[in-house]
Amino acid sequence: MSISDFAGEYQTKMFSGKGLDFSETDPEFNEFFSNFAFDEVVNNDDLDDKTRFMAILAALLGCQGAEAFKARLIFSERE
Repeated sequence: MSISDFAGEYQTKMFSGKGLDFSETDPEFNEFFSNFAFDEVVNNDDLDDKTRFMAILAALLGCQGAEAFKARLIFSERE
């Protein structure tokens, strides 16, 4: 199995190709995670990217993930 084209493109779009790459430490996990998070989940709803991003930020705040919220918000401002 390999990372789907859609998953690779979406991950690059959302994270500018930085960050979530486990290909060196655990390539099998990297394939499963990337295909699930950046292909199956994204294609399982009708949300546009902006709405999905707002839902992610809301979920991070709701689960008291303040540090992850700040990191994602700061990262998105640089894009």
